[in-house]
Amino acid sequence: MISLDSARQIAEQFLDVEVRERFPHPVVIVDCAVKDLEDVYVFPYNGKAYVEADDWHQAMAGNHPVVVDKRTGGARFSA
Repeated sequence: MISLDSARQIAEQFLDVEVRERFPHPVVIVDCAVKDLEDVYVFPYNGKAYVEADDWHQAMAGNHPVVVDKRTGGARFSA
């Protein structure tokens, strides 16, 4: 089983490859919304200024959270 900290690192790397290069503003995991489910960890993310200061100019609409499998460490977007 992968720990939450390890899963977060995997999710951060996934965001680096799949999301962050495509946006002009910083993207962060929304810590207060992370979920520890039976088989996976769920890591919602959004624009940093939106998360920290409610700046809707950096809000990301329609993004799917990153899911990390607790057994394999595989990361993907949620369905």
